[in-house]
Amino acid sequence: MSKFRGLCLALILSLAGGGLIGCNAAPPEESVSGIIRLSSSLPLQARQTRTLFIVLVPEGGGPPLAVQRLVRVKFPYRYTVTKDDVMFAGRSFSGNVRVRARLDGDGRAGPLIQGDYEGRRQGFVRIGARDVDILIDTAGTAVPRKVAKKAKPRKKLPPMAVPSVPPPSNTGPTISGTIEIAPRLAGKAAGIRVLYIIARTERPGPPLAVVRVANPRFPYPFTITNRNVMMQGRRLKGRVRLKARLDADGNAGPPQPGDMEGSAPDLVVVGASGVRITVDQEF
Repeated sequence: MSKFRGLCLALILSLAGGGLIGCNAAPPEESVSGIIRLSSSLPLQARQTRTLFIVLVPEGGGPPLAVQRLVRVKFPYRYTVTKDDVMFAGRSFSGNVRVRARLDGDGRAGPLIQGDYEGRRQGFVRIGARDVDILIDTAGTAVPRKVAKKAKPRKKLPPMAVPSVPPPSNTGPTISGTIEIAPRLAGKAAGIRVLYIIARTERPGPPLAVVRVANPRFPYPFTITNRNVMMQGRRLKGRVRLKARLDADGNAGPPQPGDMEGSAPDLVVVGASGVRITVDQEF
């Protein structure tokens, strides 16, 4: 991601009117970019939905070519999807794609249901296309799948016959540790209000899990669990690469001027504790 250093990929949101102030630098050649807006016909709840997925679907069908998952995005939002967002290692980031943007109520990819809002670019565009604007204007109507009803409890056994069983864990394995700021960056870091903790697998692709922290205090103790996993059906397991980023504008995306980062020195085994990350790189 360091190749994006110094490149202005996002724009500044005007606090007075919510308008867009553009940047002069162009997105990378191998990317799809544009502006995502919300339709005024959508209910207020749409603007309060915190998770945004940007998906590139290949012309030939099948699983998405690339996916970005963002949280607490301010609209209008200028996006850039690059080959760093490719879903599966080894896939070529090329060809024609359909672009879809969805505000997702439960924060996990799946069918369009009540509480979700979506917009699609009509037709296909080629990788490298600019100004691929999307209007989110469709509300999900499908009823969420109901959780299976619990079986009726059996007749209670006498007290002495009831075995003592510890309650099951709902979160599964975790990764925990501490994030610190390099002393030379401590003064500048104090003015940045959003921290992202990002776990990626050993293979290229979108993050496996992301934790967003508002107004962190350092040293910051962190824990990553299965509740922070991005895509439905995936789990924390194996070894991961950990990165901590102080994000100046609060919007997830490639690092840009004003951001700061630090990484765990080695791959981290899921289940590890006492992991130390020092934020020591400035963009």
